[in-house]
Amino acid sequence: MLVLSATWHTHYLRKLIDQERFQRLLARTIGFLRKLSAISPTCQLDCSILEKIQRVLFGIPPEDKPMYHGEKEFTNSFSSATATTSKST
Repeated sequence: MLVLSATWHTHYLRKLIDQERFQRLLARTIGFLRKLSAISPTCQLDCSILEKIQRVLFGIPPEDKPMYHGEKEFTNSFSSATATTSKST
């Protein structure tokens, strides 16, 4: 993502990259790293770097939604399974 960002930032190379696809991939990568940031300081740092790049290049605030089709929130699934298990015991 850093190489694509640098390429996008360069006026002459920008035409090699489809803006819509690049923005979608950047948002998807940020979402993925954000979900892992709770367990990985490295992912947290990488996520913040990419969010800053996203704001500088496109002026877009980070999105807080699932990035994959059909993706379910892990914490909701886990908490509902835990609640069901604790009720049955």
